[in-house]
Order: sequence, then structure tokens, then C-alpha cells
Amino acid sequence: MTLIITVASPLFVIQAGDRLLTTQSDGKTKQFDDKSNKSLIYEADDGVLAISYCGAAFMRGKPTDEWIAEQLDTRIKIPMDGSDPWAMQLGTLSEQKQHRCDAVIKRIRERLTNISQGELISSGVTIVIAGWKRKHNKWKRVLVELSRTRASTRLSKPEGFKEQPGLKGVCGIDMVGSGFRRETEAYFMAEWKAIHQREGLPDVSAYEQYVSDVREAMVATIKFASTIEGTVGGNVHTTTIYKPDYQPHMYCETQFFSEMPHPALIETPTRIVSVADAGVTGWVLFPDIVMAPAYLVGTEYTQGRFTILRSNGAPSQGGVHHFQQTVPRRRG
Repeated sequence: MTLIITVASPLFVIQAGDRLLTTQSDGKTKQFDDKSNKSLIYEADDGVLAISYCGAAFMRGKPTDEWIAEQLDTRIKIPMDGSDPWAMQLGTLSEQKQHRCDAVIKRIRERLTNISQGELISSGVTIVIAGWKRKHNKWKRVLVELSRTRASTRLSKPEGFKEQPGLKGVCGIDMVGSGFRRETEAYFMAEWKAIHQREGLPDVSAYEQYVSDVREAMVATIKFASTIEGTVGGNVHTTTIYKPDYQPHMYCETQFFSEMPHPALIETPTRIVSVADAGVTGWVLFPDIVMAPAYLVGTEYTQGRFTILRSNGAPSQGGVHHFQQTVPRRRG
């Protein structure tokens, strides 16, 4: 399981989640993969969406994030033999007609409904979709929680959603996963209250600080959850989508907050380049480029049709200023 926290403010949308997969053996929780990815960014025809899941780690023999990516992008074909399609995952592709935001939600809802109960024997699954969509020449927030339990073939009602007052209006807050407990909710709400004791947004720098404060509160909450719930990890990935009114374009960024080093290496024709600690990114599904979860040192900018994504990796180290390598996945 995991803990996914999503905040949809009138000013921004942030989604944060850990990367730990666990298994149950002899009644004990054991770590299966602490580098698993649970997040995606999708540039739709009319907006941008952050997508995360918790619950069942595999769908039809594939990591659930890959299964979600395949439902949204027909160019992705994950081999069933356990290999990684490096060229497909990190490459510029022929441009694909993107779904509209409502169609993305409908498509995932339909696919989730059609999953057989046999796929959910050990756990249900919840997918949270959040971002911005263009409607009637205005940008509207999106926050949707879709869940299937082990006991039903129907989607269940959202359980983690609530509204809280924030700057510039009411904010939607969604918390899902095994880490969603009373203690965790109380921790986050205390952080939220402390942030909102300030008044107003006098300038752009104050806006940026507000976004940073909320993001850090979300990360701190997940790290706190990892100390009281063994199925939640302390390595946290965040996606921030800023409201276009505060930027000249749709601007997104991802960040990785780790509790332990993430060593990585890439083998070139002439040498092997290694780093002691890399950041980690999630899926990027843009019209003309697909990027799979990767280790990252430095900063990577990805341009969509109307979106600029800044992926923040680990700082330069050992003479390596930029490094990107697809993360090998555990598939069972």
C-alpha cells in the first residue's frame, strides 16, 4: 500500500506519494521494492493531469503505473517477458492525439471497472487524478478519486476527500492508502493550519513560498506516516501543477525527497558512468514524447504542446552534472 496526498488549491495542484511496495509473508510486512513508481503526468488535449495509485501493485502481470500508462498511450507496449523497453520508454515518438481530461477520467474508470476480481485478490486499488482542464475559456481544477475494492466489481465512493479553507478559496484535499489514518490526517491538518495563519499573497515570491510550504507539509506527513505504518515508505515523489494565471504557460515540476541514497549507473559504448545518489522521476506522457520512471541528476526540461515540465533531480556530484537512466523495474 502507500499514502497518496493530493491538494487542489485555487492556485495550484500538488500530488505527493511514497514509492514503497511491500508484501505479506507469515503475517509480516516485508519490503518488496522501495524504488517502485506510482506517479504519472499526462498532457491532455485540454489540460494537464497528475495521476497516482495505491493498492494493488500489479495489473495483468505489469506494475500498475505501467498498466495505467498503457491505457492512456497506445505507443507504449510493455513486454511480458520482464524486459524493459528502453528505447520506447525514453524517446521522442510520433505525435499522438491526446485524450481530453474528461476522456482520461472516463477511460480509467472503464478500465478499472472491467478489471477482473482475480486481479484484486490481495488488495483493492485506488487511482487519484488531479490537475487543470480548460473549460469555456477558463481553467478548472480537477480532483477525482476512483476505487475498486476486493469485494466488489463496482467502483466505490471516494473516502479520502474533504474540503478545507485556503488562500484564495476552498481547497480540495484527498488522502488515500494504508497510511491514511487518524494520526496522519491530524498531522497534516496541524501543518495546514500553521501555514494558513499568514495573510494574503502580497507578491509572486509569497505565492512561491506558499506552494513550497504546502508541498513540504505533504512530504512531512508521508514521512511521518512511514514511522507508524510499515507499508508506507519515506522516499516521496511530488508533482506540482501551477495555475496558468500565475505563469505565462502551463508549468509543472516534479521533485524527489529521499531518505536514503539511490545509486545508479549508465553504460555507454566507452565507459560506465555512476552516481552515488540520484533523484527519481515518474512517467511523462506528452503528445510527442514518452519518458518512463528514471534516475535523474541535474534538471530535465520537457516541452509539451503547451506545457513545460521541470524535473528536479539530485545535485551535481562527482563531476556528473546531468544524468538520466530508466529505472529497471521489479515485475513480480
